[in-house]
Amino acid sequence: MLSIGVDAWNLPGDHRGIGRYVREILREWRSMPDRATVTLIVPEWHTWTVRGRYLREVDDVPYRIVSRAMHRFAGLDVLWFPWNGCSWTNFSLPAVATLHDATNFVIPGYAPETQKIFRAAVEHCTRLITVSEFSRQELIRVLHIPPDRITAIPSGVRFDNGRALGSIDTRTLKPYVLFVGMSEKRKGVEALLRAMQRVQARHPEVSLVLAGARGDAIDGSETVRLRELGWIDDATLASLYRDASVFAFPSRYEGFGLPALEAMTHGTPVVTTSNTAIPEAAGDAALYIPVDDENALANAILRILDDPNCAAALRERGLRRAAEMAWTKTAIATLDVLQKATQR
Repeated sequence: MLSIGVDAWNLPGDHRGIGRYVREILREWRSMPDRATVTLIVPEWHTWTVRGRYLREVDDVPYRIVSRAMHRFAGLDVLWFPWNGCSWTNFSLPAVATLHDATNFVIPGYAPETQKIFRAAVEHCTRLITVSEFSRQELIRVLHIPPDRITAIPSGVRFDNGRALGSIDTRTLKPYVLFVGMSEKRKGVEALLRAMQRVQARHPEVSLVLAGARGDAIDGSETVRLRELGWIDDATLASLYRDASVFAFPSRYEGFGLPALEAMTHGTPVVTTSNTAIPEAAGDAALYIPVDDENALANAILRILDDPNCAAALRERGLRRAAEMAWTKTAIATLDVLQKATQR
């Protein structure tokens, strides 16, 4: 059995894609008690003062919690840093870090301060993980990583057929096109706003719903019928996916593209871009458009709205694709890399 110390510093703060990635893998590992035990490693010295705050983030499972300063005495086999690099480096155990993509190296001005922890992971970790073959090749290129040190393990998705009550009754928003994520230029939201002008010219009853933090790409929003919801809870997000007529994800750069898969679990037709890693996530289950092509985006959305057969085919393919991308596969493959790191 592998004893894993998981760097948990950002569990209370990250409820976006990476936070979901960490929580889902931990949930899967709990179903494999013969293969792994988990200890949460936290920056605080007096762990009893923060125990409740961390455990609330992992379904109140009573994980052992150990401070960074005491991790050497915890009987661990390996450390896992899942938050895009090493947040601390004074360790001597074998370690693995997940670097989710190379955005901060290839997009000018995008969080350049985070490059330091990526480089720390390359310097201090035995092995590295990323979430797509596209990201693997990008990280090899920008960080000069030997190819045999970094493994691509696709993220997964979880089916949740429940109808928990969220903070918003999403049925009152229908019909709508949905976007999930920060409304920033990297996500292609500007092209989506322009495309929705054409969509609403034909379908004035269809609104655009943005779920996520407001970013730098809301110029022109006054020209479309728009609802900005900001951060939402998981139950509301599930309802938003389920009730949307179309999920639009015109991102310019993605290390994987998890929102597209999440939409598919709810049977929602997906329109997305054909670049970077997104086709690795969505497979043959989406309508693909070129980056920044607002006309192609509008045409794809209108095709789904106007053609019930197209929408039905995308729903069927999406559900099938999502079923292939289970978090169990991600969790097992991650365990395999962690095990290999101990065999140096």
